[in-house]
Amino acid sequence: MKNNLRLAWLPLAFFLLLASSTLWSADLVTGKWNCSGKGPDDEDVQFVLDLKQSGEKVTGTLTVGDDTYDISDGSIQGNSLELVTDIKGNHYVSTAIVESHKITASWKNDGGQTGHWEGEKTN
Repeated sequence: MKNNLRLAWLPLAFFLLLASSTLWSADLVTGKWNCSGKGPDDEDVQFVLDLKQSGEKVTGTLTVGDDTYDISDGSIQGNSLELVTDIKGNHYVSTAIVESHKITASWKNDGGQTGHWEGEKTN
């Protein structure tokens, strides 16, 4: 009888674990992020990411000044984030780590240039 009761709790425990991990990951990157880093010519760059996460897929926009660019491809696995965007004819790939309300990232473009950026979640 005791073994049957223990087994009855297993599906409930599994469901609760799955639900809590899904809710946690759903909120990991969705929202606005104020970001700063270095551009291709080592200039200081300020930009805003507006991201939406659905499972492992990430969509959204990147805004620099008055210019807004779509995230053409985005994904997240655990806390590893990858964002792809095309800015003024250059293809950029950012690889990032998300921790709480912070993103730490490196980027590269088709021209072989590389750099780093970081962001803080605003909402």
